Amino acid sequence: MKRNILFGLVAMASLFLASCNGDYDDWASPQAFDAESAAAKYGVTFTPGPQADVVMPTSDGYANIVTINSNNEAVSGFTIKSVTIDGKTINATMDNNNVSVKASELSNIIRDEYHSRAYVKRALKVVTTVAANLSNGDAVTIDMAGQTDASFTPYATPAIDPKGYFVAGNFAENGSGWDITKPVMMEKVSDGVYSVHVTTTSDTNWFKFYCASDADGTWDSANKHQMGCAVNGDDTRTGYVVYTDDPENPKTSDATGVQTPVIKGEGQFKITLDMNNLTYTVTPDESKYYLIGNPTGWGLSLSCMLYGEGNNVYSYTYKATNQWDIKVFDGKYYSVGSDAIWGYCWGGVNGSTAASGDLIYANGNADKAGAIGPNENGGWYTFTINMNNNTYSWKAIDAPTKTYNSVSIIGGFNEWKADVDMKQVEKAPHNWYVRATINSDSELKFRANHDWATSWGSTKGFTLGDSYYGPTGGENITVPAGTYDFYLNDITGRWNIVAVK
Repeated sequence: MKRNILFGLVAMASLFLASCNGDYDDWASPQAFDAESAAAKYGVTFTPGPQADVVMPTSDGYANIVTINSNNEAVSGFTIKSVTIDGKTINATMDNNNVSVKASELSNIIRDEYHSRAYVKRALKVVTTVAANLSNGDAVTIDMAGQTDASFTPYATPAIDPKGYFVAGNFAENGSGWDITKPVMMEKVSDGVYSVHVTTTSDTNWFKFYCASDADGTWDSANKHQMGCAVNGDDTRTGYVVYTDDPENPKTSDATGVQTPVIKGEGQFKITLDMNNLTYTVTPDESKYYLIGNPTGWGLSLSCMLYGEGNNVYSYTYKATNQWDIKVFDGKYYSVGSDAIWGYCWGGVNGSTAASGDLIYANGNADKAGAIGPNENGGWYTFTINMNNNTYSWKAIDAPTKTYNSVSIIGGFNEWKADVDMKQVEKAPHNWYVRATINSDSELKFRANHDWATSWGSTKGFTLGDSYYGPTGGENITVPAGTYDFYLNDITGRWNIVAVK
């Protein structure tokens, strides 16, 4: 089958006629007629091709998606100027009067448009721009565009393992290495979607997915249905799953052809596997972080919780005392006990007073993550951590000028009249904490001095759910019944309401 590769893009609405003998003088001005008029004059029609409904795999790797005809004897053929699929340009060739595209390239366009490899039929809009070639020998080019419908159905996806999936890699959960006898099982989130929280142990952490049905503690079983990515060492945070005998990736007929993605950096991450769309994502694990250091007397305490700012960024505003002022620990590991908690701390270069730096995860070695502080002892600062890239910063602020005798919680749960007083953190003034029980679903607010001159809430309609913090505002916060740790900073107005489980 002869395929002439054509290059170049021409604007769809342009019209140009050049005639040697003047027979086509009425078309000499490109401003006089648009492409639709040109198509009508030369009887050009665009219709879905014989393979416009593409189902993978195609017989020869190509699909004839558009057929172009003309009832005008002056037209001897067509030259493709451009073809777009749902607005995305694709390479195309002419087979007689059929526009042919490579099925794999079409697959990639649809995959990226929907961010999915799901076995789902997708409706497509195809716009083809061509030049009609005339048979009288004149050098004539008339650009015209036609829109046709098509569809694309990708390869069938693997059956979902009824037992679920697990991961293996450089994770603390399975011994800081590829220990197949300690599979890190994923939790089912919804039909076909699974997730797991992991702690990475080095700067570059390799991992793959495996079917739980193959989890008998041997690599021979696990590798039968292993899943990874197309490019070895891919460290992007979202990607497409490649699996053993993947028809889109022929090299995977040998299981070793399934390549291995990586997670960059030490820390906590959430890995999500979507078997419906054959995608995976890696996100820094949004957790609950607490200061441990001078504000807590270097004792384990939940009283100094960093305030959530969204997008995995957290802050704490207080008066810092010295260069060895704090470390940060992850609340997920609070229950391990005060001795072990140091292995789950974050810090920096010991004694550093840099305005910003990289957070260092102890990863079981307390000495690895040093205590850090600001460059001015006794100054007021906002300490911020960004767990997307494991960094921290200190920002000096003016000393607060307002103080309050009390900060309390009040709402429908106590008939808006019996304040629940919070306790000011002794070594971090202007930060308040209390654990309290809300007996029924309720709206509530924080307020100062048992009156309404100063109060703190959220934006209209905010309901506490999966998030334990929200945007600051003057409206009530809706909180379901339960026991909670309440936090508020009266300088910034930031608050946390954390369910006690």
